[in-house]
Amino acid sequence: MSKFVRTFLNSFKEYIVLILLLILSLLIITLNENHKVKNVRLFSLGIFASFNKIILDFGNYFEDTEYVESLLKNNAQLMLQVNELRDYAYEFDEIKNQIEYKDKSNFELISAQIVSRLVSKISGYFIISKGSADSIEIGLPVITDKGLVGIITDVSQNYSTVRTLENSLFKVAVRDQRSNVDGILNWDGKDLLIKNVPTTEDIDVGDRVIISELSTIIPPAIPVGIISSKESTISGILSNIKVKPFADISKIKNVLILKKSEDLQLDSLITKTIGVLK
Repeated sequence: MSKFVRTFLNSFKEYIVLILLLILSLLIITLNENHKVKNVRLFSLGIFASFNKIILDFGNYFEDTEYVESLLKNNAQLMLQVNELRDYAYEFDEIKNQIEYKDKSNFELISAQIVSRLVSKISGYFIISKGSADSIEIGLPVITDKGLVGIITDVSQNYSTVRTLENSLFKVAVRDQRSNVDGILNWDGKDLLIKNVPTTEDIDVGDRVIISELSTIIPPAIPVGIISSKESTISGILSNIKVKPFADISKIKNVLILKKSEDLQLDSLITKTIGVLK
């Protein structure tokens, strides 16, 4: 074997050196940023591309290009149709669950579709397909069959704006359903947090969080989320509670608007009146 290698090297050493020098030259030309060298490199690539195209065109001459192109178009159209059907399947499950929830609920609910999303790190808004013509009013809560999504903040005749949970301007009074500990839920740009809760309060990871009776804008007992973590502040006497919402704000496509009952509107007025008198 070694004799064969030695013989091969002796016989072709000039060619081997030539190939190595060519590779080295190409490497130096590729890495060189000199303007003239760049022009030479672009000219060489242009010649290579033209030569390569001629070879490809010659090969394609013997192929049925129209047939190949029609197959590619058909494949692309099938891919888009399959993707659209898969999307409809996901949406069908979502709509089915919401219809079942609407039928079972004792509250008056209005179905709507999300037609646009205006989302940034600190402000999440939806535009939905129902407006004042459908009796939608500012302040009505927006939910899914899983839980709270947000609240109506603006209404036109056929559309409404929803300020979602994932909006730094959205603040709502919530309650730990197990221990009845109250707090204010707010979006910090990354997570839903109940801040500055005394560490002595009875709050555990896994507890359900619902709207509190202290809320004047949203009816109580609407599910909001589940406590996913509890972290003490630097002082050690307060905790920040992280809440994972039940409704997946980033994926939902259809929502329900909860119409307020007369009693809830009356309660809200009483609460506001008490606040003014104070």
